[in-house]
Parts: sequence; C-alpha cells; structure tokens
Amino acid sequence: MKFPAFAYAAPETLDEAVDLLADDPDARPLAGGQSLMPIMALRLAAPTMLVDLDRIGTLKSSVAGENSLRIGAMVTHAENARSLDISSRLPLMSEALRHVAHQAVRNRGTFGGSLAHADAGAEMPLVVAALDGTMLLRGKGSERAVPASDFFLGHYTTAIEPGELLVAIDIPTNDLQWAFEEVARRNGYLALAMAAVGLCVEDGRCAEARVMLGGVSDRPVRAAAAEAHLVGRAVDEAVAREAGRLAASGLEARSDTNADAAYRRSLVAVLVRRAIMRLSKGER
Repeated sequence: MKFPAFAYAAPETLDEAVDLLADDPDARPLAGGQSLMPIMALRLAAPTMLVDLDRIGTLKSSVAGENSLRIGAMVTHAENARSLDISSRLPLMSEALRHVAHQAVRNRGTFGGSLAHADAGAEMPLVVAALDGTMLLRGKGSERAVPASDFFLGHYTTAIEPGELLVAIDIPTNDLQWAFEEVARRNGYLALAMAAVGLCVEDGRCAEARVMLGGVSDRPVRAAAAEAHLVGRAVDEAVAREAGRLAASGLEARSDTNADAAYRRSLVAVLVRRAIMRLSKGER
C-alpha cells in the first residue's frame, strides 16, 4: 500500500494549527494517527496536508475541576488509563479504556482523535455521550462548546466544521454507579455492541438510571424506555431482563459484514441486563 502525496506541517502553537487548517480546507489534523494513517494507506482519504498536533503542549494537559474533568484532545488512551483522577471520578471511562484496541494503539491513539473520528464501534464516543461530555472546538477567531448529544452526527461524522479543531473535552462527574459491557469478535477489535449503564439506588430502589448503547447504530443511542422501567423499582433479575428487552425493542440497529441488525439487538438485551445485574450485586 502506498500513501497518496501530502504536505506536512508540525506547528508548535494552537493558533498556528488552526490557521493551517483554515487556510486549506483539504488539510487534516494528525493526532495519534491510529485511524487516519491506515485509511490513507488504503487510499480512502487523501488530505493535501497533515497538520501534526504532537508539539502543541496545551492539547496534552488535563485539569480536574470541582465537578468535572477537562481532558486535552491529545492525551493518549494509555495516559487516561493511568490517570487517578479518571479512575476515581470517571470509573465508566476507566473501565471502557481497557477495551480500546491493544496497548500499542493505546500508547499512540488519543482521546480527541477517537472522538473526532467517530467510529460507531469505538468506546470513547459512547463514554462521552453517556457522561454528558462537552466538546470544546477552536476555529480561526472562534470558539464553541458542543454537547455530545449534538456532536456525533453519524458514522465518521461529527459537528466539527471545516477549519475547526477539537481541543479539549469537559466531562462532568456524577454520583451514579457505572458498569460497561461489550462484545467484539476478538479482544481489541471494534465493538459489535456496547452498553454503559449508570444507576443510583436509594432505599433499595433505583432512583436514577442512565442506559447508553454503542456499536449498534451510527452513533451512541440512549435507551430511554429502559431507564424509565428501572426508576422506582428494586433491581432484580426480572427487572434487569425487562430493561434489556426494552433497550433492544425498536432499536434501529445497523447491519454490516460483522453482524446484522437482529444480532446486534439480541446483544443489546444481554449486555444491558448483564450490566444492571453487576451493579445490583455491587460488582465493578
């Protein structure tokens, strides 16, 4: 496989990077390169210029606020996996990171790169959507914040406009207990289906629930019917099974060469039930 011809730039400041992207609509940012480079090698993308973000230190830092974490777009998956702030305050993200590809990919792949790539089978878009994260975008002379619910528009499609760069992600912390479940053909492969379930149980009954699905559609999907079923009930096997059924019922799942829609819906029912039962038993 031979790469198409492209120019290369390695700016040292965020302003320089934004200027380069704004001046050339066919330029693309290079973060970890774990998705873009294989796509280019297959000639599925041919950007005129790669703008390497590796020298921009401001994109590699994370800041812990009182009720949120701000994670730089160029922080690698491996760095996030080692973060004590993430393991203690965003346990869903910490658990899901163990499923991201393989260690070599996690060492180079970046948080922001995964979100901007928006592969439907990737874990980080689901995590950010489940936790109500907000993407911070920077353009030439402009800045804006886009909630995850408006950011992921489809498979490989986001709200990032030409000339804009994802610079950081704000993720609020919450008091829910979380569980993450996934099925993939092999360890490290993109998911066929994923479920992120968050519960708050008070006096033996579910007071709050969040159920998000990934890998089954072209973007993360919220299972509102499953959440409504859980709230107000004591969580047991029957309740968990019905929540799984409701999560899968009517779901517009996708079919591809890896799995058809019916199989993905069947996985969703199992994964949601499994996550709920883990939480009911205090398993993490």
